[in-house]
Amino acid sequence: MEAPRFTFVTPWYGHFAGGAEVAARTLAEQLARRGFDVEVLTTCCRAPFDNWWRNTLPAGAEQLHGVTVRRFPVNTDGEDRYHAMNARLIERKELSPAEQRQFVTNTINSDALVNHVRAHSAGRVVVGLPFTQGLIDAACHAAAGRFVLMPCLHDEPQAFWETTAEMFGAASGYCFLSEAEKSLAIRLFGSRLGRKLVEAPVAGVGCELPIGLEPSFGNQSSLDDVRARYQLPERYVVYVGRKDPGKNLSEVIRYVREHRTAGGREELLFLGGGDASLVPQEAGFRDLGFLPEQDKYLVMAQAAGLVNLSVNESFSIVVMEAWLTGIPVIVSARSPVTSGHCRRSGGGAAVGASEEFHAVLRIWEHESARQRMAKAGRQFVRREYAWDAVIDRFLEGAA
Repeated sequence: MEAPRFTFVTPWYGHFAGGAEVAARTLAEQLARRGFDVEVLTTCCRAPFDNWWRNTLPAGAEQLHGVTVRRFPVNTDGEDRYHAMNARLIERKELSPAEQRQFVTNTINSDALVNHVRAHSAGRVVVGLPFTQGLIDAACHAAAGRFVLMPCLHDEPQAFWETTAEMFGAASGYCFLSEAEKSLAIRLFGSRLGRKLVEAPVAGVGCELPIGLEPSFGNQSSLDDVRARYQLPERYVVYVGRKDPGKNLSEVIRYVREHRTAGGREELLFLGGGDASLVPQEAGFRDLGFLPEQDKYLVMAQAAGLVNLSVNESFSIVVMEAWLTGIPVIVSARSPVTSGHCRRSGGGAAVGASEEFHAVLRIWEHESARQRMAKAGRQFVRREYAWDAVIDRFLEGAA
């Protein structure tokens, strides 16, 4: 039997490390390493923080880590129509089905890319993500009968739109990143789609640390060097990722501030990019920004734990990375995905109030309890999200 050939469609690729981009990029690269024919179709827009109606990268094909990447120009009209509908959403106004279609069509999109899908994807499995962008909606309809949707679905207004139901209906298959995401899809579309949806796989995202890094966690000289270089406090927790209000940072900061007021010793260190102005200019908070990859993991490995109170998550790679570095996690009780990871693994705690946050950090003062949670999390990642296991589940549903 001939091996399947894959075409991934995603709005941004290679210059941005958001959740959907990481899922698409790492999965494409891992399939290519295993000998599969893989290509990626993406736009000339560099990142979601750029103007979606302006081309910032050259069109054409290139090779990135063994994967053929083809970039297409974005549609340059529709910006005003998008912002008009988005303003209504910000004001919490409902959109009619026609207005929903106007919103979706005028998010980042590329007629040139969609036409390529229509003309050149025969005999290929077309995998698109995330569901929120018009590019994915258009590609789904253009590749009817061979389109696998990796939705990155959240409990947010757009998930309940008729346009989203139509996209799910047009897809030939689905592949989910978490059990909670699949459960939400079944709740929303199960009565329409039946077994096709219920039997779809939950592949997840493969998580492995760079080769050769793990011995550094036991090398006291390496740990001491990083601690001195970044002047790390005696005891701290880390937030890793983009500093963005949508990641529920205000709650993270409030919990840490109230914990310290109650006598807690932990400081909060931010690792990653985003809006540095969100970091309080007061004792107990510090932004380390982007660090070299090895340094980032060595800083994480010496933390008491990771704090990630983001609610709208499809998978959360940083939670898995924390467990692989040997630390437990605190997540939001309002996030079905991350709280589900903690429940299934035993590697962390889901909290919904500052008192619960404070209680978990007090428990982590007992090193045996903290290490027990961290070990459970690491075993969970190695069992469920080693790349071989993820690829097997993906192929089960997509091939």
